[in-house]
Amino acid sequence: MERSQIDYQSRIIVMLTSLYADNFRSLVNFELKLDELSLLMGPNGSGKSSVFEVLRRLQKFISGEFKVREAFPASTLTRWSNLREQQFSLTMRIDDPDLRDPYLIYTLVIEHDEDRKLCRVKREVLTDSGKPLFEFENGEVHLYRDDHTVGPAYPYDWTQSGLAPIQARSDNKLLTAFKERLRGLVIASIVPSLMDAESLDEEVSLSSKMQNFVSWYRRLSQENMGGMVKLFGVLKEVLPNFESFSFSDVGRGSKVLKVMFGSNQRGAKALSFDFDELSDGQRVLIALYTIVHALKGEHLSLFLDEPDNFVSLREIQPWLAAVQDACGDTIRQAVIISHHPEIIDYLGTSEGKWFSREGVGPTRVTDEPPIPTDGLKLSETIALGQIAE
Repeated sequence: MERSQIDYQSRIIVMLTSLYADNFRSLVNFELKLDELSLLMGPNGSGKSSVFEVLRRLQKFISGEFKVREAFPASTLTRWSNLREQQFSLTMRIDDPDLRDPYLIYTLVIEHDEDRKLCRVKREVLTDSGKPLFEFENGEVHLYRDDHTVGPAYPYDWTQSGLAPIQARSDNKLLTAFKERLRGLVIASIVPSLMDAESLDEEVSLSSKMQNFVSWYRRLSQENMGGMVKLFGVLKEVLPNFESFSFSDVGRGSKVLKVMFGSNQRGAKALSFDFDELSDGQRVLIALYTIVHALKGEHLSLFLDEPDNFVSLREIQPWLAAVQDACGDTIRQAVIISHHPEIIDYLGTSEGKWFSREGVGPTRVTDEPPIPTDGLKLSETIALGQIAE
């Protein structure tokens, strides 16, 4: 098939398949391969959360929310290295059987000048199957169309992402899809104490600590009524006496999320609680199951740091099974960081990535998780430190 005949609109970015980082904290010449479902395991301080931090900073940089010195200040450089450059790369797989190399690859190189406390974009590139879609180097942007013919070139501020201001056009669908896909990544560590019950408006994206969960749910509940019915059915099985959610107006467009629970006493009315009156565990479970069951058509990728916090052993396994069922359907991809023994034993052997680090040296990762000691579960082997490096 000729490149000019390909329907670029139909080419779907399936998932993030790899991340590369060099000279970012403990990530030195570091590459992580990712699957549809991946579990990141390893000791505290081994670099797992740094992977999510790189993704979050790239997300904000490419969206234009951060300039380069906000996204990657000199403080993020590897402490023991004298190198003044940082390099990052993301690879996303495209669903296109006609391509031999069906990947979009984004590369960013940042140059630091500590004497003047400056940093700038040295090189920023996006390629499709090895051919250019976008290049930003030496302060000049070069654009290419979806068929890789040369587009316009212009000077640009090298303290910012050259991708950020580019608007969607009929001839840059792949570039636009990459930006939208990156913006759609949910990269979060749930902190239930920060999840407010009140919402001033409807929000499209979840924040990094899910502080805006109620505002995000408010938007979702309007767009996917069918998903809400399914979610309520699942939560009735997960939360004893759960009945439903509702929003109560509190003035000036602000609404409070109410959670209804049935009473154990015969004939008694259902009880209503503001969302922030629930326990930490209840709020976390509601957030986790909402992500899995109420995102019809969203096709998000989830990067969740210890979603098992505040949740009991018997509660986390059914959620994991739901994530597995949703992967590739309503959820494109799920990457989970966890120390939870139930998650490690459930996913570690088949989906695990093992992180390790000697002292304060560089992070290393392998696709081969530790081999359980005879008679022990994988989580027990890890807990006892009986791991062959």
